[in-house]
Amino acid sequence: MRYIFTGCLMVLLMYAPALFAQETWSLQRCVDYALEHNIQIKQADIQKRLNELILQQSRLSRLPNLSAGINNGFNFGRSIDPTTNQFVNNQLYYLGGSVNMSLNLFSGLQKTHTIQANKYTLAASEQLERKMENDVALNVATAYLQILLNTEQLKATQQQLNLSLAQLENTRKQVIAGALPESNLADMQAQVASDTASLITAENNLTLAILQMKAILNLPSDAPFAVDTQMNVDAIPVMNLDAITPEQIYEQAVGIQPQVLADSLTLLADKKQLAAAKGALYPTIYLSGSLGTNYASTFSQYHVDTIMVPPVQIGTVNINGVDYKVNSLPQTEPIYRSYKSPLGSQLNNNFNQSIGIGVNIPIFNGYTARTNVKRAQLNLLNQQLTAEQNKITLRQNIFQAYADAKGAREQYRATIRALEAARIAYDYATQRYDLGLLSPVDYLTSQNNLFKATINMLTAKYNYIFKVKVLEFYQTLRVQF
Repeated sequence: MRYIFTGCLMVLLMYAPALFAQETWSLQRCVDYALEHNIQIKQADIQKRLNELILQQSRLSRLPNLSAGINNGFNFGRSIDPTTNQFVNNQLYYLGGSVNMSLNLFSGLQKTHTIQANKYTLAASEQLERKMENDVALNVATAYLQILLNTEQLKATQQQLNLSLAQLENTRKQVIAGALPESNLADMQAQVASDTASLITAENNLTLAILQMKAILNLPSDAPFAVDTQMNVDAIPVMNLDAITPEQIYEQAVGIQPQVLADSLTLLADKKQLAAAKGALYPTIYLSGSLGTNYASTFSQYHVDTIMVPPVQIGTVNINGVDYKVNSLPQTEPIYRSYKSPLGSQLNNNFNQSIGIGVNIPIFNGYTARTNVKRAQLNLLNQQLTAEQNKITLRQNIFQAYADAKGAREQYRATIRALEAARIAYDYATQRYDLGLLSPVDYLTSQNNLFKATINMLTAKYNYIFKVKVLEFYQTLRVQF
């Protein structure tokens, strides 16, 4: 066993410089790092940004719908000329364009209620993100206290082992001198082995606590990490449990707890969603307008020209026995010439505009609108029950936390008294053992009682601090150390 202990000590001495050289993490640094790197907080932030996009989109939905399109192609065989709406029997190339606009003037205030609902939903997601941050901060504080507790327990276990090793060496000398029987040496060797196993367990518990903290901080498991063990736990301020009642803490908590605020905002959002669903039962009034033009390769335009027709003889007339020719008057005749109308001319000539207003009256749509109203009513009722249940749960948690804190305080006080009694008993046992008036079994029992009392006191102290801090967290949403 001496060789084993010497080997462990050498290993610790080898790694001691690295342990002392690495930077320590304070509680505030752990909290700040967790708030920046924790995955759950990042997911809550993503959900909040999604709700921001939804709100922005609902606001932009009030703008008019505007679309433009161009179509072109070839028709073969019998088809309709888009410029004249007449049938043609030859190949046709067509080109057309249009711009359409529609604006919702009234739809039962659905968009207004939806925008307000999305505002409340965004505000609720912000509160839920705060809740996640508070939960992570509390988890970090819990893990930090657990590391400090395991560190204290490791120190106590190491002291216990050192004490047993010293007693083993002293007993060995007395056995060699013949003052004690060899059975005493065997008892001491068994105690050293037991204390060594306890030390290994304490080291493993500290390692697990550090791994738990790394998981909360989203640190790699092999990253160097050490907490500030110089923190004076006894100087941590704790609230006076006798100066406040759990009912007073609940009255303060219900106005600041993010979950309660998120429930209230979600309830308002569901009310607006119900109003939006009812809006679908009303007529919709909309304004529409369009611009368009087209071109067809078969479209021809006609141009009328005039020509002078020379006079021709149309008869004779006899005047005083003399025949005179009668000619027609000069006149003009139209000449019709056709030519292909150019693209620009057709697009300009075929340009058309329209504007109109319409009303869409819902008569029957398979009860979709009324089903949506009933669904929104049930969602609202469910949210009311959820908000009420969360308040009941909050109240129960606060009363439970208050009872746990008072119980932990009394247990801590009891362990302090037990530790004092165990230390006095151990001092007397040591004196009697050194004089040979106490058996090794009784001495080791006293020593183990002191060790257990020390561990129990440390556990009760940290448990008391944690219980009170949970209660303070309900009251102020802060973890103060």
